[in-house]
Amino acid sequence: MKKHAWLILCIIALVAGLALATTNMVTADPIEQQRIAAIEAARKTVFPAATSFSELVLEADSEFDSITLAKSGDETLGYILQNTVGGYGGPIEIILGVDMQGVINGITVGGSKFAETAGLGTKVKEPAFTDQFVGLSVVPEMDVNVDTISGTTVSSSAVINGVIACYQRWQVLIENPIPEATAAPQ
Repeated sequence: MKKHAWLILCIIALVAGLALATTNMVTADPIEQQRIAAIEAARKTVFPAATSFSELVLEADSEFDSITLAKSGDETLGYILQNTVGGYGGPIEIILGVDMQGVINGITVGGSKFAETAGLGTKVKEPAFTDQFVGLSVVPEMDVNVDTISGTTVSSSAVINGVIACYQRWQVLIENPIPEATAAPQ
């Protein structure tokens, strides 16, 4: 009986492995499509007047996930900067829209891997926190023109620092624009 136990165990492991591989193949594309749709929705949130988005070509070692031009027809409305920072529970994706005059147009916080503590760290996604950035036309400064959330200092500080990095990158982009990707606009 013991001689057959290893064979049964191997068969079970093989079937389980095949089932997992099949599930991964079946779900990978829909998951990626949902991720792309979520990014598009976030872009529309930070620039609702935009009719198209065009990604810029980033250096291979860029700290940013993407930088996108928000356009209405041929007019460039501003930049959308996407950056991922480390929070208390893991990565936090920040999508920041800054118009051509330097006014923060909108911000979304979260991402597919967002795992901040429920009830505390998740407050960084709420309008009570994110709305403090909208309308700023200077680099955000912690405890000067934006505040952390009591009890979620790590998460809220990470978001604020990510927004600061995005805004500073916008300042460089205005002085030294980078070319659009050759792919069709998104």
